[in-house]
Amino acid sequence: MKCSYLTLLLAILLASPVHAEKLEFDYQIYPPLEAVLNGGRTEMLRYDDSNPKYVTDRIAIQGTSVDHWTEALDIIVRSRGPKMKSSADWAGEIQQNWRAVCASEFTTIAEDVNSLTFLRHSTGCPAGTAQTGLYRIVAGRKSLFLLNAFTIGEMAESMRRQWLELLRSAHLSS
Repeated sequence: MKCSYLTLLLAILLASPVHAEKLEFDYQIYPPLEAVLNGGRTEMLRYDDSNPKYVTDRIAIQGTSVDHWTEALDIIVRSRGPKMKSSADWAGEIQQNWRAVCASEFTTIAEDVNSLTFLRHSTGCPAGTAQTGLYRIVAGRKSLFLLNAFTIGEMAESMRRQWLELLRSAHLSS
């Protein structure tokens, strides 16, 4: 049961709006994520494909549900468009949106022709808002893919290293 549940879940998590490309990553790198995915707790998972041009998944890592978390992972797939062509375009949008919410600093960690990985650290945010986020945006042929690990409060250095290793494992497949 757990194996088939996990297989189905991962197929859903990695789905693309155009179903031609998918983002794959090694979820086993981060044991708390693996525990949630293998645990069968559906209240920790939310999949939303109501807009096929912007498909989202949220996995609550720590907390009681996707609505009450202290650590989570978002997986988002969006279609490319005239104003959203690259990883840098999406990163710019994320940065602008966060700066409107609270004081935020962004640090680029890695960048190549098709991807961008960066850290967000925010202060003075409303209660219940993630102060730390790690982002990896990967550009495909027709879609952009985002992995976003985030926490309420500071992200411990050991947690940050594991999340960065997971983000580095992300790649596209057809």
